Amino acid sequence: MKRSLFLVICFFQGYFLAQVPPLSTRGSHLIDANESVFSMRGVNWWGANGSQYPYSEFHSKGINTHAMPFGIHLQHIDTIVAAIKSAGFNTLRLPFSNQMLHDTTRAKKDWVGPNNFLLNKTPIEVLDEVITRLSDAGICVLLNNHSTTTHWCCNFDYNGLWFGKNKYFDQTTKQWINDWKFLANRYKSNLWVIGADLRNEVRPQRTPYFLPKNANWGRKNKKDWHRAATQAGDAIHVLNPNWLIVVEGINARVNPLMQLSFPHLKSVRKKPIILKIPNKLVYEVHNYSFSWTKANILRLKKSTTYNDLSTEQRMKAYEQNWGYITKMEGSATPVIVGEFGCSVHDKHAEEWLRDLTVYMSQNSIGSCWWTLEEEIAEPSSYGILNDALNEINVFKDWRGTHLQKYWKP
Repeated sequence: MKRSLFLVICFFQGYFLAQVPPLSTRGSHLIDANESVFSMRGVNWWGANGSQYPYSEFHSKGINTHAMPFGIHLQHIDTIVAAIKSAGFNTLRLPFSNQMLHDTTRAKKDWVGPNNFLLNKTPIEVLDEVITRLSDAGICVLLNNHSTTTHWCCNFDYNGLWFGKNKYFDQTTKQWINDWKFLANRYKSNLWVIGADLRNEVRPQRTPYFLPKNANWGRKNKKDWHRAATQAGDAIHVLNPNWLIVVEGINARVNPLMQLSFPHLKSVRKKPIILKIPNKLVYEVHNYSFSWTKANILRLKKSTTYNDLSTEQRMKAYEQNWGYITKMEGSATPVIVGEFGCSVHDKHAEEWLRDLTVYMSQNSIGSCWWTLEEEIAEPSSYGILNDALNEINVFKDWRGTHLQKYWKP
């Protein structure tokens, strides 16, 4: 087993050596600077987006990332990056919050552990160091605007839309675009920073009166996600034309009867995103075994998830919700699954993981696992690092069986 894993890792590393940024698109594929197909095999590294919910619920009680990537308080950044590289990942999706970009708090010793060079740095300066080390290792970085406020995602919270007012951090669409322009300019000389994942899981947003506010796709008003994404993408390209612009659909909407719907990328069929610079657009979707396919907020016990579906139903849902985009005649566009994952103890989710990885493999769809590590020594964690944060061990359990078949070159 150890020898076979070693051979897989060596093969992955050799395969990735030739990949050169910046990336572009050709039909349904990502391609590198040499016009070779780039198969995204990625993982998320959360923390700069925040670690706790903004209200009574909690996530990973006692963990505070201080708006910095999780794990740097315990392990050296270079060791974590080496683990990512040696496991064969070629992409790191890096979530952040808008609030973090403006945070002037200086890092303390117990926040950065063995990474003494991070002392007294602000969160964005810490992010700079992480990105530099990932780039030096030849790992592509996809920046992901995960939230407005520095809080854990996702629920019925203040981060469902890309703009809004709340007691933590107010933001307009213009300010959101300006933050992206700031990042595009900051990293334009680093070709390993490959793009902007514009916004995470657009969904109903909590208001001061608790009532939900929905996004739409193409109504030309303040809540038009299609328009906002297009404006942001074009503004980014003025400063950094090399970047991919990654656009998620509308993850969820809710009607007055509290019935939820899950449009995802269905609206692209009739109204695709059109950027001024071609061959830079990528669509994104997320999928988990617990992702709802049918739900009413007032009757959640009667909801259905992807885990409840048969293989045939899952494959049909993938195709109708987003997979079709890779096959549209004359306008095929890449789709990536920016988040998917489960814990080693989620054995009930094995059929879901099998079906999703088979679908992605059959349709040459890239992806990023959620997440690098979520909580140390926690059986329910979706993380794939060991407790010492120096080795990725997902390929040693049942999840690795499906991931190796999917991620093979």
